[in-house]
Amino acid sequence: MKAAGVDITELARSVGVSYQAARKVLEGESKAFTAENNAKAAARLNVSSDWLATGMGDMARNANSIVFSEENEDLVRIPLLANSGSMGKGNDTLDADYVVGDLALSAHWINQHIKPGNLQELKFIHAHGESMSPTFSDGDVLLVDVGSRDPASHEGVYVLDVHGQTYIKRVRMRMTGNLEVSSDNPNIKTVDELNGDHQVRVLGRVVWAWNGQKL
Repeated sequence: MKAAGVDITELARSVGVSYQAARKVLEGESKAFTAENNAKAAARLNVSSDWLATGMGDMARNANSIVFSEENEDLVRIPLLANSGSMGKGNDTLDADYVVGDLALSAHWINQHIKPGNLQELKFIHAHGESMSPTFSDGDVLLVDVGSRDPASHEGVYVLDVHGQTYIKRVRMRMTGNLEVSSDNPNIKTVDELNGDHQVRVLGRVVWAWNGQKL
């Protein structure tokens, strides 16, 4: 608190909670902050939101983390990654996420429509190719929840790493227990079944396409 130059009263005002609520969270008596309030408090204190919520990990905030805009405390700036998710032959998967900018969204809108487990796990990427049309098209901006990586419990559209290539495909569980990976475009429909022998890594779930579609 002292390092950030913020007292409890000022922090409570910034986050929009009572003095007692802020004090209890910071003194470890409560974990009552919502994901939105935790992210606001972490940004105001310039610390990692994961560290503030759990006391574990690195206290310092990651350079790629979401931050709240100083001009409007309801706005959060979400990193836009350089890597594009291919809907065709695949793009090279970056060894590390490279942030090329950020886009601002309302925290209220995110929590109302997306309901992520953690605001810090939201990232933007661009779609590349047309195999997922008409759901979304080449160049569309996609909001990805990198904390949602279990297609078995939540069928949907996922970003996949296959042999070092990045793809965006629809993934669902079949009755056999295997995962089915498919494209939405009826003109170039492809379907693959993952039987455990494929080297596939789930990177996150696409939760919104910036053509107005919730996925």
